[in-house]
Amino acid sequence: MAMSSLRSRALRTSATLLNGPVELLDFLVPLWAGAVLGLGAPAIGWLVAAELVVSVLVRPLAGHLADTRPRSRVAAVGAFAFGLSCLIYAVADTPAVAFVAAVVGGAAGPLFWISLRAIAAEHLADDSGSFAGLMSAEALGSWVFWGPAMVLLGAFGYSAVFIGLAVAAVAAGARLMLTPKEPLIVRTEHASGIRGHARRLAPLMTVGGFVTAAEAGVGLALLLQLQGAGLEVWQVALVYLPGGIALTILPRLLHGLVERWGRKRAYVAASLATAASTAALALSPPVILVAALWIIVSASLALLYPLQKTLVSEASGRRVARGMSLQANADTIGAAVGVVVVGAIVDDGRWAPAFLACAFIILGGAALAPWVIDRTGQERRAE
Repeated sequence: MAMSSLRSRALRTSATLLNGPVELLDFLVPLWAGAVLGLGAPAIGWLVAAELVVSVLVRPLAGHLADTRPRSRVAAVGAFAFGLSCLIYAVADTPAVAFVAAVVGGAAGPLFWISLRAIAAEHLADDSGSFAGLMSAEALGSWVFWGPAMVLLGAFGYSAVFIGLAVAAVAAGARLMLTPKEPLIVRTEHASGIRGHARRLAPLMTVGGFVTAAEAGVGLALLLQLQGAGLEVWQVALVYLPGGIALTILPRLLHGLVERWGRKRAYVAASLATAASTAALALSPPVILVAALWIIVSASLALLYPLQKTLVSEASGRRVARGMSLQANADTIGAAVGVVVVGAIVDDGRWAPAFLACAFIILGGAALAPWVIDRTGQERRAE
């Protein structure tokens, strides 16, 4: 049985409405900061880092609130705060105001996403593919907003785009507020507290960090390689677009493979496919083949990410939001390590070693996954 239709629609709609603005803001803010505020690369780096640091610091609080307050309302507050961040960007004319927007956005993200994923976790018993459905909704938002945003940018400039993103974020919050508020459940504290929780999740956090480090590294290396090949921004977007569509369509379908094959076999198969595709990118294939390889990488992530979130949810017991916050911070650290390492490798145009290093990291995750799943006692197969 799927999760209740009303909450299911609210969950998916709000995820689509907010993930589009999040993806666009990550892409546009560095460009806007350089073009409009005249910031140099170091200052832009600090601006991006400010949002990441605030997100890491706020996630434990977001996990606590989502475990002790109605989750739909906590998520709605996060959506409204993200809309406020977009509005501040729209009116910002100094670096100080831009940093305020970054701080607000960094606090908003955990409140929304930790709560939303905790809501999805509530329904795993009835719908084992709830995270796959949520990922499809997120991926839909990540690419359907791009066309309208580029039209707004060309016609009216960055401020118009930021205002449009704020409207979408407010709509996401309103959609959640219009759903019936779930009853407040007092979730008792585990005797070992947050440190014990972190120890229980440490194997899952480690293997998740491998995946996010490699994915972030591959994404950066590929972006820089395509840019170095002289492609325009819209051409780069077209290379990534088929992968974005795959992330929208495939999670539910691939969840069926997880149910049939079992979690260990599915995890290893997806990791091997990602590693092989990443290694193939080291050969600098033609652009059309790059797009095809990115579809394979995206399809693998469409299986891996929902499975990881399901594993974390089941291992977290009644404090699932706290588990999500711990895993999200591990993923953020992994992504940061991945982009720093890849950035250092490709500094002299050494694309092949960067892709091969990422493929090696993915293989490390594949080797760890069966042990992690056995250790947490979370292997499942369809009857």
